[in-house]
Amino acid sequence: MRVGVLVVGGSLTGLSAALFLGMHGVPCLVVERRDGILAHPRLRGLLPRAMELYRQAGVEDEIVSRCPVGAPPTDLVSVHARTLSEEHEPLTEPEDGGADAEQVSPCGFVPIGQDELETVLARQVRERGCDLRFGTQLSDLAQDREGVTARLRGPDGTEETVEADYVIAADGASSTVRRRLGIRSSGPGTLFHMVTMHIHADLSPALRGRRIGMAYLGRPAPGTTLGPLDSTGTRWFFATAVSSGDIASEDPAAWVRAATGLDALDVRLLEQVPGAGRIFTFPVGARVAERYRAGRVFLAGDAAHLMPPTGGLGGLTGIMDAHDLAWKLAFVLRGSAGPALLDTYGAERRPAAEQAMGQAYARALLRWRLPGHGRGCTLLPTSVLMYGAAVPEGAPGTRAPHLYVSEDASSPMSTLDLYGTGLVLLVGPEGDAWESAAHRAGQRLSVAIEVYHLDADLAGPHGLTNGSALLVGPDGVVVWRCDGRRRDFDGTLERVLRDLLRR
Repeated sequence: MRVGVLVVGGSLTGLSAALFLGMHGVPCLVVERRDGILAHPRLRGLLPRAMELYRQAGVEDEIVSRCPVGAPPTDLVSVHARTLSEEHEPLTEPEDGGADAEQVSPCGFVPIGQDELETVLARQVRERGCDLRFGTQLSDLAQDREGVTARLRGPDGTEETVEADYVIAADGASSTVRRRLGIRSSGPGTLFHMVTMHIHADLSPALRGRRIGMAYLGRPAPGTTLGPLDSTGTRWFFATAVSSGDIASEDPAAWVRAATGLDALDVRLLEQVPGAGRIFTFPVGARVAERYRAGRVFLAGDAAHLMPPTGGLGGLTGIMDAHDLAWKLAFVLRGSAGPALLDTYGAERRPAAEQAMGQAYARALLRWRLPGHGRGCTLLPTSVLMYGAAVPEGAPGTRAPHLYVSEDASSPMSTLDLYGTGLVLLVGPEGDAWESAAHRAGQRLSVAIEVYHLDADLAGPHGLTNGSALLVGPDGVVVWRCDGRRRDFDGTLERVLRDLLRR
């Protein structure tokens, strides 16, 4: 069997990679060692930038529709306290420069659990022609200059050989592929093991009418988190830190009583993972792989970077990895770009992961009051991590600005909806010369370039004046801008495209 791309790992990052590859018309095979989607929420919400990328793939509405009925309101306050019964202090983190979220993005935060999200992604990738196989493990991997040969073991133990042009290793923090490649990671390392539970308990005596969305508590140990699973006030997500994964002798209900300050609290543990018990344990750590590529194999998601769950930055970074790698693989596989374009994946995504990991780590220290909090790392507004600037204004390296171009309230169109599968050249009212140059350069290089003329109201926020132009990549990130004083429009644009696409 021969495929364009083999994706090892069928969780959030792997399924996202398959979705984005499908958006570009690239067939792929996804293999996941688990028998199905892990029925545990893990990631508890999607940041706006992640939703922008899913919006490109046409799945935004379905993701929003799968948010649990009665999910906790997104306007609840996050706090820090010793126990839930005691007085709390609101969690203070950098604001996004005073920017109204609706002015920055057409998408908002979506409070969906990872299990629900993966259910959507799995259905979508299968509908788009992806071969998704659960209960299938990678048993061997070899590569040469022509491709990659993988040995797969199916649910019944039968082995199969698959040849692929490229492999995406999205097989998690303990990545088998990363270890096979001998790629090391660096960073603070494992902080602690986290134990999670879903509980049924009446916490109203501790809340005393307070509307708390997430509480970071000091008991029974720093690293304790408590938050609502729905709006009933009786179903809660509980997590606490332990020194190791061995908790056989512990009393989980006692942890909850210590955290809430309610010594006589009636606690009932709910099933988290069907057939796998009511307690889920995993390591919390912070590290980034020293390189993201070995020949034709690429690391993505937790296989490339591990970071604390605080802030949802780990999931966002993995989704952005998948999107970036998908469009670059697609361009190379169809001959629009040279193979060297794939070198830019690690060059761009690894620094982004280091920054996100540092921010997630600092947030973990702050929220859980762990040793060292408040030292050595300045917290950045989340918008900087998502877009490259607090309020994007068309600068290279930042996500292009969001502006509505449709007055239809039922289906508003954003300038971000112009991006997704190809290169886009934005020009202002005086951009005819650039449009003609783009048409000729596209023909010479066999590369499709969409050109959009923006009126003055839209051109201004993009920094487009006096015949200037912006070149935007499939991810919506500005890759080049030029003022209107150039005269060699054809030569300038062709040189830019050759450099961008490593032609």
